[in-house]
Amino acid sequence: MSEKRFVADKLQRVLPAYPDDSLLRAAELMAQGGAGVLPILEYGAPVGVLTESRLREAIHRGADWLEPVASWMDENFLRLPIDMPLEEAIETLAYSEQPALGVDPWGRYVGVVTLAGLAARPISLPQLGTLGGMATPLGVYLTNGVVSAGAGALGLMLTGALLFALFLLANWLVIGGMWWAQQRFGVPLYSYYNSPFAGQWFLFSDVMGLALRSSIFVVFLLLMRLLPIAGTHAAEHMVVHAIERGEPLTLEVVRRMPRVHPRCGTNLVAGIVLFLGLSKVFQFGVPDEDTRDFALLLALLLTLMFWRSFGALLQWVATTKPPTDRQILQAIRVGEELLRKARPLSGATPPFGLRLLHSGLLQILLGAWALMALLYLLESLLGITLIVQ
Repeated sequence: MSEKRFVADKLQRVLPAYPDDSLLRAAELMAQGGAGVLPILEYGAPVGVLTESRLREAIHRGADWLEPVASWMDENFLRLPIDMPLEEAIETLAYSEQPALGVDPWGRYVGVVTLAGLAARPISLPQLGTLGGMATPLGVYLTNGVVSAGAGALGLMLTGALLFALFLLANWLVIGGMWWAQQRFGVPLYSYYNSPFAGQWFLFSDVMGLALRSSIFVVFLLLMRLLPIAGTHAAEHMVVHAIERGEPLTLEVVRRMPRVHPRCGTNLVAGIVLFLGLSKVFQFGVPDEDTRDFALLLALLLTLMFWRSFGALLQWVATTKPPTDRQILQAIRVGEELLRKARPLSGATPPFGLRLLHSGLLQILLGAWALMALLYLLESLLGITLIVQ
């Protein structure tokens, strides 16, 4: 059985014009596009087209080349959904003389559709847009904002719960270790940690308090590195690299891909940690408010310069590790699933709400909140402390 093909597979990507563009600019864009049709857009949606016949009419009537193209665009054109089967689109265009544009499910322009292009142009690779993904306890999750593949909402919620659980475990280990050391050996680590000035730089105990509080984040990263999810995270990055480079999704190829990715959420965490750390360092011993403001500005500038490098380092040493072949193969299956789902909607631009939903952020927050609520409930029922700070 032959693979089903869609309008999205054979679109001609033509740079559009806007109603207030000059007729001269529109003619230049039409020549560059090479489709004989120029889409005219307003807020991303097509409102008209400029065709050879309309351009010829403008010349015959002595139109001013600097007047807006809106005066000469044709509002009669076909809007073909990009997920329309190819056979149906060919039949539609065969019995119509109107120009046609491919639009996504939200009515936004994606490309020009011509009968010759549908019949003769080779299938192009789907335009996925910006890829995102997550590593979950149930495997890899991938999305381009329009469609998603792999671990669903449950996997994302479990990721949120896992991250919160690791943070709690890091707190228990560090705070419990300090309390034990203080009780067993008399070293006042727990007192340093609970100092009301912990995080400041005026006294030795305050410096110790800051170091001990920071160690919770270090332990959290070490715990993450020990879990299989770090390998899943690396496999997700490697498959995304392969898709973005247009490489075939095979085990041999994906193995060669880097496990550090510039758009990983680890980079955002790294930026926050870097800014907070530099802010503390630069404000050490600063007496006046103006100098503190300058220190914060300097910390912000250095963060903007080095947050990606610091994030890449954290990815390499903590949040990813070399994946197993099994993890890579599972990520490859998810990548292939995403490509299958995305092909009929190639080039579609999702609205903000859908992109946010597919990002997985809401599901992760829900999972973390659910675990937190459960622990608070157990605390009230059992009379014990589970969430330590």
